[in-house]
Amino acid sequence: MAFYLLRGEYRTALIIAILAGISDGLDGYAARKLGAKGQTGVILDPLADKAMLVTLFVTLGIIGAIPPWLFILVIARDLIIVGGAVLLRTLRGLKGFRPTRVGKFSTFFQIILVLLVLLQLSFSHFFVLFLVRMAIALTAIFTTLSGLDYIRKGCQMAGWISAETVGN
Repeated sequence: MAFYLLRGEYRTALIIAILAGISDGLDGYAARKLGAKGQTGVILDPLADKAMLVTLFVTLGIIGAIPPWLFILVIARDLIIVGGAVLLRTLRGLKGFRPTRVGKFSTFFQIILVLLVLLQLSFSHFFVLFLVRMAIALTAIFTTLSGLDYIRKGCQMAGWISAETVGN
């Protein structure tokens, strides 16, 4: 998709994004239906999803389709999460760092934003632009909240703060 975005072939990128989403959904559905839940899939599927989302954000940032501050916010949050997980594993031997509810909302709005931006680039329309602006606001809010939530959760897991300290 990044290749097509960089070449200005927005409709092709949009079609590939939609097909990738459908494929990922069908794959998850089939795995649940068949009870196929291997450790490799549990790790690789979300990793592939995150890699695709980060690649799209970087590419959309490069071509100026999303505001630079939002690109920086999203990437910084992901780096904080990865860095925190590495620190927890290295310093404390902790491995179980599961997504939080607000983190899932953040990812949802990031995906919606990417799809809306691809739609706006492909078929410029004032209503889609309105939706893009709303998605930018919601993505910024939930990315910030989830980043703070992951920092809180990491500090709790490290034993630096207690659940009572933050009212949890």
